[in-house]
Amino acid sequence: MKLIGTYVSPYARRVAAALVSRAIPYEHEDLNGYTNPVRARELNPVGKVPVLVLDDGERLIDSSAILDHINELVGPTRALIPASGAARRAALRLSAISTTVCEQITARHFEQQRHSGPVQPELLERYNQQIIGGLRALDVASQSNGPIGTKSIDIATISAVTAFEYTQRCYPELDRASVAPTLASVAAALADEPAFARTRPFIS
Repeated sequence: MKLIGTYVSPYARRVAAALVSRAIPYEHEDLNGYTNPVRARELNPVGKVPVLVLDDGERLIDSSAILDHINELVGPTRALIPASGAARRAALRLSAISTTVCEQITARHFEQQRHSGPVQPELLERYNQQIIGGLRALDVASQSNGPIGTKSIDIATISAVTAFEYTQRCYPELDRASVAPTLASVAAALADEPAFARTRPFIS
């Protein structure tokens, strides 16, 4: 299979981290949908990455849908997502919080880079509160015996660590370790795990 998408994208990166964590081999095409929108639209009608091309040529889009396929592929003994019940709901909730944090960080970054008209401080503050609220929720879930941690690199942990590191790239002025100190410890403990070390983009 082939994963298309830059690891700068937290969505493509969390798919890559899942594949690496489950020792699933894949090719990688480093495509940024913002800098090469024509190629992105060729692969996905809405021009977004990641795209996972299966061996038979089928294309899967959206990181959540791709992770669901990977979860089905690896089976219950190596599952990324708990099978049912409260554990499953918690993992999916935390994954959704993580992706929302990334969405708001991206939106905040583009608002700051906007060239038409003045930056809207009230909008930046709204993004800021959503980001901080999300990171704090992930931090609570990273505490002792919580769903996010170093014992199992599942969808919740992959998504949370990816979001935490994405904050450093696109919102470096936020003191993320103060906002989410326990999550910071989890991310530091997992920094050299192949799932994260092999998918970490260069930070300039």
